[in-house]
Amino acid sequence: MREDVCRYCDMRSFDQVAVYEHRAWKGFLLPAVLPGARRITAGLGEGFQDVLSRIPAGCRLFVFHINLTLSARVPFDREKLVGELRARGVTVRNAGITDISKRAVQRACARAGVATATAPRQGDPGEPLLVKTNCNYHGVRECELTLPQRRMLGYEAPHDMPSSRAEGEYRVMRRDEVPPAIWASPHWVVERYITNAAHRFHRVYLAGEAMVVSRVHDSAVFKKMPVGITRESYYLKTSDAGRPAALPADVAGAAAMSARVSDAARVEYGAFDLVSDDHGDLYLIDVNTTPSWGDGGHPDLLAYLGSGLVRNPDGG
Repeated sequence: MREDVCRYCDMRSFDQVAVYEHRAWKGFLLPAVLPGARRITAGLGEGFQDVLSRIPAGCRLFVFHINLTLSARVPFDREKLVGELRARGVTVRNAGITDISKRAVQRACARAGVATATAPRQGDPGEPLLVKTNCNYHGVRECELTLPQRRMLGYEAPHDMPSSRAEGEYRVMRRDEVPPAIWASPHWVVERYITNAAHRFHRVYLAGEAMVVSRVHDSAVFKKMPVGITRESYYLKTSDAGRPAALPADVAGAAAMSARVSDAARVEYGAFDLVSDDHGDLYLIDVNTTPSWGDGGHPDLLAYLGSGLVRNPDGG
């Protein structure tokens, strides 16, 4: 890995890395991982040729970093952009992940053969369930879109999506309290409310071959990674994630589950949130391809993730 870190230091110093981003720069993890990258701001509605014209001639790494739930049409003819870049010998990250809706995440879990958090409509009336927007991050970025933009990007029933962060807040409700309209709506999902007495939570960072599993204890109802929280981080390669290793059982389990889901969802860069119940059973509840970082810190973690991103998936 030392050779990869040297390659990372070399690439980030020159105009060889391009990040194609929408609403995902200041305070986000990727610019902290690749601080010398060329920022290419996405224009909603633009075509692949518009993007190609802005990519540096010496580009060797291109990363999609689109802060929207649906990104298949950013840009239009995205597949042609990816094909042209690969024909030039450019490594492209996150070309294949274009839907990070909550339903898509749980479908990826099912394809990966791991437990899903989706709650059935029938069951114990008193069971606590979690009501969430189907869109990423409470649908905040979708609230910023105009109705024509939502239609253009392929959102289902774009006219009645949640219109504010407040409307999109998560809620814990008993099964018998969930309104029928929520169960029927394309804009909401209902999942099991999973927690544990130790308040244990895992965030797994993935960047190419590099993986970091961070374990924290957060007593909040909705577990996240608040800035400054104490974390225990474990560094490994994705190729080793499913193999026995000298890792705590919960960390090894989080790594293996994230690796399987990343393959199923075609994620090459992002963050995975996992919670466990009191039996120690893990559930992957979120995939975010534009994770935030805030003021950050942890330079070793950033360098490790950067080295994974710049490494060619074919070994170069």
